[in-house]
Amino acid sequence: MKVSAHALLVALLLPLAVHAGGQDLKRTHKGHLVTQVRIAGHGEQWFVVDTGAAASAVYAHARTRMGLIAEPGAAIEMHAAGGSQWIQRYRLPRLSVAGEDADRLLVSGLPDGIQHGEEIAGVLGGDVLRRHLVEFDLASGRLGLHQSGERPSSARGWNEVPIRLMPRVGLVMFDVMLEGVRITALLDTGARQTFMNWHAARAAGVTGQRKPQRVKTAGGATHHAVAYSLRKFDGIAIGDTRFRPSALAISDLPVFAPIGMDQAPAMIVGLDLLGDRRFVIDYPARRLLIER
Repeated sequence: MKVSAHALLVALLLPLAVHAGGQDLKRTHKGHLVTQVRIAGHGEQWFVVDTGAAASAVYAHARTRMGLIAEPGAAIEMHAAGGSQWIQRYRLPRLSVAGEDADRLLVSGLPDGIQHGEEIAGVLGGDVLRRHLVEFDLASGRLGLHQSGERPSSARGWNEVPIRLMPRVGLVMFDVMLEGVRITALLDTGARQTFMNWHAARAAGVTGQRKPQRVKTAGGATHHAVAYSLRKFDGIAIGDTRFRPSALAISDLPVFAPIGMDQAPAMIVGLDLLGDRRFVIDYPARRLLIER
């Protein structure tokens, strides 16, 4: 169902439903997952929930509104899908989400002109998420932060998959079976599109003689853009969970190199593949649960 930007804005202005350890999770008209966080002294703010971001971040218009000042000597190089860019970092007042608090986070300042809409203030990243068992219910629109080791109730049951956390940055990694070939994947709820590099595409049977179906351009968290091809794949599985045939993007994204995924078959799994599923990332216990 198509949702207009106006309808979304109205939805974002409605009171947030908060439960013990959980709260509403919505999709913007562009397809990003967002939830409300409370920033001390600044009230409720909408943040994109992004497992592909090692640290939380704030957009330029929100930094200006909150009066945040760059932390001296804290600039870093940020790597995004399309390329890298040096950015400043900022101390954020106490952030509260789903009944949990994070005090004085050192957050990234996303470049001027990069935003998901005026109503979206920032990105909730791994510095907050990886302390918890994080529940994403894309069908019911719910985000939960729970204690590690819990198993949320499910009438359907769960398929459990071991995960690995990328050294230094803590991003979620696991194996995907693509046309019967094992591919190392990164889980990125901030990405609307699933990408694989050409090593993965060729391992799954894509040859130089088979032309891509389409070529598009995609942007990221920096001002870079990337070209990519789309190809339909029939055999896609994560553990015991099988996915319907899907058109996935193929591109040697610049971001694959700095995260060490450019020399072998690799994928970044985004929201297009996850669809309306319910899944749980237990960061401390290194496991992914996907509802059957």
